[in-house]
Amino acid sequence: MDQREVKEIVTERVGFCPKDAVGWLYAARGFYKMKDYNLVIQAVSHCLRSRKTLKEAQHLLGFSLMHTGQTSAAVAAFLKSVKLGNDTDWQPLIELCVDNPTLQITSQ
Repeated sequence: MDQREVKEIVTERVGFCPKDAVGWLYAARGFYKMKDYNLVIQAVSHCLRSRKTLKEAQHLLGFSLMHTGQTSAAVAAFLKSVKLGNDTDWQPLIELCVDNPTLQITSQ
C-alpha cells in the first residue's frame, strides 16, 4: 500500500473520518486486524493525547512498530505501555531486548 495519510484512506473507504480519539482507536483496531500496521501507527497518533484511549493506543503502537521492523521504536513504545499499566507488554519488551542485545534502552 502507498504512504497516503490515514485520514485520506479512511475518507475514501468509509466516506468520513472518526471525530474523536475513541473513534480513531476503533479504526486502529480494524487496521490491526487487517494487518495494516502502518495505518495502525497513523491512526493511533490520534489517540495518544487522550487519557481515554492512551493505554490501548500505546499497546497497539508497540505491536505495530514491532511488526514493521522498527525495533528501537517498538521497545520505547512497550516501555511506555508497561508504565501505563499494560503488564502483558512486558513479554514482547523482554523478547525484543533479548533478541537485540545491542539496543540502547533509556527510561523516560
